[in-house]
Amino acid sequence: MDENQGKDDLEKLLRQLLGDAGTEEEIARIAGLWQNPDAMSQMFSQAQSMFSGTDEPVNWKLALDQAQALAKKNQNGAEAVARELEPAFEMAKLWLSEATEFSTSAELKVLSRQAWVQDAMTLYKQLSEPVAISMSKALSENMDKLMPEELSQMLGPAKSFISNAGASIFAMQLGQAVGKLSEQTLTGSEIGIPISARPSLIAQNIEQLIKDIPTPKSEVLIYLSTRELALASLYSSNKWLSDQIVTQVREFAAGLEVDVAEIQNLAESIDPSDQDSINQILQAGSLITQRTDEQEAALARIELMLALIEGWADYVTELACKRLPSLASITELFNRHRATSGALEKTFETLLGLQLEPKLRREAKAMWGTIEEQLGTTVRDTLWSHPDQLPTEAEVKDPAELIARLGSTGDDLDDQLRKLLGD
Repeated sequence: MDENQGKDDLEKLLRQLLGDAGTEEEIARIAGLWQNPDAMSQMFSQAQSMFSGTDEPVNWKLALDQAQALAKKNQNGAEAVARELEPAFEMAKLWLSEATEFSTSAELKVLSRQAWVQDAMTLYKQLSEPVAISMSKALSENMDKLMPEELSQMLGPAKSFISNAGASIFAMQLGQAVGKLSEQTLTGSEIGIPISARPSLIAQNIEQLIKDIPTPKSEVLIYLSTRELALASLYSSNKWLSDQIVTQVREFAAGLEVDVAEIQNLAESIDPSDQDSINQILQAGSLITQRTDEQEAALARIELMLALIEGWADYVTELACKRLPSLASITELFNRHRATSGALEKTFETLLGLQLEPKLRREAKAMWGTIEEQLGTTVRDTLWSHPDQLPTEAEVKDPAELIARLGSTGDDLDDQLRKLLGD
């Protein structure tokens, strides 16, 4: 087989595996290779080389390249919006200082879509690596069981590529997901965890959001700047928070198991001459066993943490932006954006199968407001000093329980924290 022809066929095969559209003629020509063991072995050898060159189970550079390729399409600098974000951010710093004791000295970072992908992929890698490793390990350990004997003998050394294909394809599909999110995400913390230490805003996407709305654009920029700065300040002032979420996600994901029995059912139906049937096993890494009770409880803790963060940001931002005449309209606009783009929801549904409930976020926002009104800003924000001090789900739904636990003054809370931290 001609080397260049093989590379072209490989590229088309990978596009098909990753769900991109291909013509019937292309697919038919690639499928003909399955009839030729030598050609197929050469193709898998080339594919294996694409996923090698790294000590990691997945070549994350491919995922980044895939995301960047999507991010750079239809990109413009949105220079006018970028210039307006600077004064909006300065106003946000002034107003936010009246609404929370948290702060950060980090300056605003105005991002392009590609720059957002570059920063975000590091975090996505942290969050998703355990899932990819689980898929790779399960397929590798069960490859001989999964394949009919005829196909196993025919592939030979190429099985090592297939054993890693689940993890590799997962990473490349993640690259597609991140690339698509780059076209919608407005801020650096919209996925629930800041992608960098600096508050970040994506000028082009904000430009798209505000270009046809009747609401004064300057007010929208102040609102978005304030919310992003609020989250950056929360994380900067509570160093444990980001590590806590990442650790919770990684520990949960590391416990996921591939449903080998279900994959084996697919493998038994494989026809070596049929490309589509082989594709089934290559894509079978996405089949995860049913979650245990412990994993369901872990998911509930992750969802609660994200709801507390998002609810706090919503409440503090509205409190800080109370001077904006169009605040109600802007809040509605942002909530519509959040519902349609769903960066946070899509991230955790893709990685963990976790479907976040907006109701819990709204309840958390109301709970933070109640604490503010009855116990003050200091008590509200001191709750973030240690994870064991944060409200439980029951306390979110019934703030009276939380108030009873805290007592009527901030001194009680300080005493609890000193005992908890061993001071």
